[in-house]
Amino acid sequence: MNVDDLTAKYIELRERKAKIKKEAEDAEAALSVLQDAIGDKIREIMHANGVTSVKTAHGTAYIAYRESATVADWDVLLGFIKKSEAWDLLERRVSKSAVKDRMEEDRNGNYTHEPPPGVNFVRVEGVNVRRGK
Repeated sequence: MNVDDLTAKYIELRERKAKIKKEAEDAEAALSVLQDAIGDKIREIMHANGVTSVKTAHGTAYIAYRESATVADWDVLLGFIKKSEAWDLLERRVSKSAVKDRMEEDRNGNYTHEPPPGVNFVRVEGVNVRRGK
């Protein structure tokens, strides 16, 4: 096979994978809607009976909480963190794009500087294929 044939096959496989993924996502979304409705009904029954868990022959249903914390205003948060030294509010990771910016990429795609001290930066080469017109 030549590169043209391989590229065509690559695109065909990518499109087949995308179709399978989309079909699976659609099916999963439909099941999630039903599952959420059932969960809402179970929760409603539990609240009406003043309980937080119910054991049945098929399993135990219980009230659970999902929590998330997102930043509404970075300037306000950083001011608070600095003032009260609440550094535990931050996660320990670096911004990949900021690291790349400091390393400076030349027109050939090579980095001209090392990453900042204490940062490991890895670039893995692969192949992407765009569909032709």
